[in-house]
Amino acid sequence: MKMKTYIYAILGLTIVSGLTFSSCDPNKPNNEGVIEVTSDITEPTTWSGDKIYVIKKFDFIVEAELTIEPGAIIKLHPNYKTITIAQGGKILARGTASSPIVFTSFKDDTSGGDTNGDGGITTPAVGDWQSIDINGTSGSEFIYCKFLYGGFGLNPSPTLDLSTGGSSAKIENCTFANNGGGKNGSFYVGVLHADNAANSTIIRNNTFYNNVLPLTINAEIDIDNSNTFSYQSFTNTYNSIFVFGNIDKNTSWGETEVAFVITSENMQVGVGKTLTLANSVVLKFLENGQLTLLSGESSLINYNGSGVFYTSFKDDDLKGDSNGDGTSSVPATADWTGIYLDNWDKTVGWAQWENIRYNNPNATVK
Repeated sequence: MKMKTYIYAILGLTIVSGLTFSSCDPNKPNNEGVIEVTSDITEPTTWSGDKIYVIKKFDFIVEAELTIEPGAIIKLHPNYKTITIAQGGKILARGTASSPIVFTSFKDDTSGGDTNGDGGITTPAVGDWQSIDINGTSGSEFIYCKFLYGGFGLNPSPTLDLSTGGSSAKIENCTFANNGGGKNGSFYVGVLHADNAANSTIIRNNTFYNNVLPLTINAEIDIDNSNTFSYQSFTNTYNSIFVFGNIDKNTSWGETEVAFVITSENMQVGVGKTLTLANSVVLKFLENGQLTLLSGESSLINYNGSGVFYTSFKDDDLKGDSNGDGTSSVPATADWTGIYLDNWDKTVGWAQWENIRYNNPNATVK
């Protein structure tokens, strides 16, 4: 299992949530509408849409099915920053467009009011809480949810973490705003961190903005063009999808707002498998990065489609500033290695397509 690392980043933006409420909860509120959660979920439980739930237990664990109704607000106290799903547990957080479910900071007065009772003295910020850790489980669903102000830690931290091998979930119509993520050494950590998730994971129709690094995925996860990586004038610092691992199943990538950044030094598409790219998809590569097509050119469907490019991580002209440094770096020849057409038992060599930029497979110094 890959080691998880975390960062603390400072951003700040107030998010206003219009919420409606319903139903009740078996726990006793400490005041009207607010329930302090001080014990793990050990049996099937429902959290009501007319309540605010304040997590006040260190290492809060979900060991059974937790159903969260539309409109519920979950605030994480600064001393109790994580929700972990154990084997046998799952979270079914199915909000609606008019009544989203909110996971946010204890200091966030725009979601459910002044829960911490300080009259607005404190304000929410990136890293007020850490993460929801799927922890190798499957079956959780997050639909019409908001994830705000997560990402606590001295190193990059996800807010929704699927990095443990075998984790899978459905994440649809959610908003991720004002969270952390980022880069630590050679590791990239997304706010939605699915770099080692099962390829059955569904990530659709979500909006990411004002985060450090929005999304990391296992290379075998299908990504369509339904996710959004900006809102009004806000984008993300590393505004791309960061991809980890190899491809050994037929996979399709369709996102055209931002680039796919290949973080593996040599990402391979397996024998007889295909990666399908939509028109206008851009792949960017880190220093010394390489793509190997084990069945040759036929492994990459629509490799020369309209607007399809393969380029340097530093190339801001295509899909914007993926490496998060503004204009500090500029692309140059030999920034990355190239695309190798292996074609199984006979060597074809390096691709010479016109839509490949800033590579050099024969460079002696990079």
